Amino acid sequence: MIITIDGPAGSGKSTVARELAKALGIAFLDTGATYRAVTLAALRRNLDMTDEHALADLAAAVDLTLTPTDDGTRVTLDGDDVSRDIRTARVSEQSYYVARSGIIRAVLVTLQRRLGDALGSFVTEGRDQGSVVFPHATVKFYLDASPEIRARRRLADLAAAGEPADYDAVLAAITQRDTRDRTRPDGPLVKPDHAVVVDTSNQTIQQVTVTMLEHVRSLTR
Repeated sequence: MIITIDGPAGSGKSTVARELAKALGIAFLDTGATYRAVTLAALRRNLDMTDEHALADLAAAVDLTLTPTDDGTRVTLDGDDVSRDIRTARVSEQSYYVARSGIIRAVLVTLQRRLGDALGSFVTEGRDQGSVVFPHATVKFYLDASPEIRARRRLADLAAAGEPADYDAVLAAITQRDTRDRTRPDGPLVKPDHAVVVDTSNQTIQQVTVTMLEHVRSLTR
């Protein structure tokens, strides 16, 4: 069973994907971590983030593993546990350079499919999981929420990580990222064919998870 969850930043994809995978008793494949890990590796090496060929070479060379755990995913980069390091605001801002490149995405999509094959059944989330990476998924979802609500969620996440930020700045960043994700030439953010749309704006994580769980079970009985 392959379940994909796509949608913009802050729509609740990561949290819901983990909860849904736990409820179904299958793995959570955090493909977004692959982009973040390569971004972190590039920043640590002081690479030019506009040099996509250098970034693609790096993506192909790094030793990257994702290990499902009880509370999420352990991300190991060249032997170093970077599970927290890849979630910083700086990595989030710079990951655009990795995500927008077709040649880098080709490397990472191949990696993501290989990771998926090893897991067998899993839930995965991102911006092109149901449209590009796993187009033949068993069930596809598209989560969305208003930019204002997504900005407040991101603000809370940053505060919890000890990185206080300004709401207006976070909202502007969310809006800018939406535009970039939807207009990039490779793997743009779209609603995948046959995806079930879920608006999370006024729902709790538990409510969204229950809705999706019921839909999955109705289709896979």
